[in-house]
Amino acid sequence: MAKKSIKYRFNEDTLSFEPIESKAKDKLKTFTLHSILGLVFGFIAFIIYSNFFDSPEAKRLKDQNMELEAQYEILLRQTQEIGSLLTDLEQRDENMYRAILQAEPIPSELRRGNFERTNRYASLAQMNDNALVMMTTREVDRLSRRVYIQSKSYDELVELMRQNEEKLLCIPSIQPVLNEDLKREASGYGWRIDPIYGTRKFHKGMDFSAPVGSDVYATGNGVVVYAGYERGGYGNFIRINHGFNYETYYAHLSKILVKRGQKVVRGEVIAKVGNTGKSVGPHLHYEVRLRGQPQNPVHYYFMDLSPEEYDDMLQILANTGKAMD
Repeated sequence: MAKKSIKYRFNEDTLSFEPIESKAKDKLKTFTLHSILGLVFGFIAFIIYSNFFDSPEAKRLKDQNMELEAQYEILLRQTQEIGSLLTDLEQRDENMYRAILQAEPIPSELRRGNFERTNRYASLAQMNDNALVMMTTREVDRLSRRVYIQSKSYDELVELMRQNEEKLLCIPSIQPVLNEDLKREASGYGWRIDPIYGTRKFHKGMDFSAPVGSDVYATGNGVVVYAGYERGGYGNFIRINHGFNYETYYAHLSKILVKRGQKVVRGEVIAKVGNTGKSVGPHLHYEVRLRGQPQNPVHYYFMDLSPEEYDDMLQILANTGKAMD
């Protein structure tokens, strides 16, 4: 049988050790103190572990959240890239196809809608990383609407084309000089520097630099209303009336192959590239006019330019500041 442990204390009066009697009250106090200290240290240890160490389940969920966040960021970047491509389609639709067919433009508000004043994203606000999730979801909704509106626009344009077959034959829609004959597009439509006077001047057409004698083509069906020398600077010059309020001008020609009153069809050779009139080099000056007002010819090549060729032409024209006439 184990002996009971007895504690002693030194009595300075008697100069001897005397046994200490343990009372129940003292034992209870000691036990309570130890218990409280144990609970306090245990709670502190739990807080430290909870804040600095993840449980296996918490670690798994944390990894999943990080993976989802990365996927959302990739998805957001992809939707932004698709949005840029869709913007290009919308601009071509408005500036080229709808302009040529004289269809009413589609308002920007209708294309993009208003997704700011809606509570459809309220449930997403409760999610972790809610800002990223809401932004991505809203961007996908915007793209879906824009694709739907663009699809409806193309349906409308196809129907207009079906109803206006004769008009489409007459509207200028090809380049007046073959790509293989082009050295480069010298200058586009808009404000340019006059090559002779050095002043800023509005260029009403587009200059195609090509060798003298290169074929010049009628860009749509029509009737020649002028074929001869024009003293205002155009030199040898042809003007074609295509009907439907469209006319085209061909200037600085070396040779004219048609005469006034002659009917021509799209793709027919009507002249040869030259350097006559107010010109600083062999080229064709080409204009498209609608109701007498100059139009940007670059919007009227939709029948013989691929999207890549069209973009290349826009880039060349954007980097050219001087005209050739």
